[in-house]
Amino acid sequence: MLARLVVIALMVVSVQMGFTAEPIKWSDLQKNISTWIEGPPSLIITSDERDVWKRLKTPEEQMQFIKIFWARRDPILRTRENEYKQKFYERVEYANATYAEKNNPGWKSARGRTYIMFGAPSRVDKQSVEGSSRPAELWVYDKTPSDRIPPNEAMLFVYRDFKYILFPPSAQPGDIIGEQQRALDANFKYQDIPSVVQAAFVDVSKANIIDESKDYRDLISSVKSTEKFGLNQIEFDVREVKPGQYEVVMKPDTAPIYDSGEEMFAEFFFKQELKKGDQLIAANQHTASFKWDQTKFAELKEITVTLPPIDIPAGQYDLYVTVGDRISNVTETRKIPVNK
Repeated sequence: MLARLVVIALMVVSVQMGFTAEPIKWSDLQKNISTWIEGPPSLIITSDERDVWKRLKTPEEQMQFIKIFWARRDPILRTRENEYKQKFYERVEYANATYAEKNNPGWKSARGRTYIMFGAPSRVDKQSVEGSSRPAELWVYDKTPSDRIPPNEAMLFVYRDFKYILFPPSAQPGDIIGEQQRALDANFKYQDIPSVVQAAFVDVSKANIIDESKDYRDLISSVKSTEKFGLNQIEFDVREVKPGQYEVVMKPDTAPIYDSGEEMFAEFFFKQELKKGDQLIAANQHTASFKWDQTKFAELKEITVTLPPIDIPAGQYDLYVTVGDRISNVTETRKIPVNK
């Protein structure tokens, strides 16, 4: 779907959900989570948030930062999906598919960044620069999300040095400083986004923070991941599929689900122990990895994992089923009477 974090590319899902079954390595997650800030979210992160990110010490803190980062921008809290985040990555996907230049992904290009931050223009005119065969695009917005750019201002992208650059838009009438900055930016040969548009991007980024009550203060200290994610137990049910084989069922709302910033994911391990009193009769272990995009996760009703069959001799036993989160190492165990 998108250019994703390196670590997310390593993540795969169990055969139960129709994906391959190679578990993510926590060591890989630790090494690569820091690259999140270098991806598309770098366009919308505020300077204050970037300062917080620089002070984080652990991957757990960074993942929690990402969780709070999107939660602050969730416009409709009563829904499970984050509409702003979904729209943002839809724009990123479109920019990557439409505005890529040479080895540069579309979201990094001048047109891609403008599209992601301002949305689709009301009109696009393809033309050539006067007196030149150099291609150009004229984007017209009825109104941009920032007052720094006048309504119906035409934004001119000109192809130069193998990429499109954005010419400085007109300043608001009477804005002498804006006119001076426009003239200065026009002389910057290698500047692909002029200063006034960069300032407008900052305005848009700040305006998208809906819930300022969600802050990062608790992140500025190293803590255990179980404390960080507020996870102290795992809720699940166990169902018998057929004699000697069981499945674990978890609700997405209460399962230990993590947010990479682009995808939701989970890492589980399972243990079955068949006992008669204190005597261990049989045992096995199993792992499962999952990932979902935002739309699929919003539609998810339950997470189901079928455990390997366990050999149960005739008699009465207790089956202990343990479910654990491989990231936080939190576990929960259920005891199930078995009569065969």
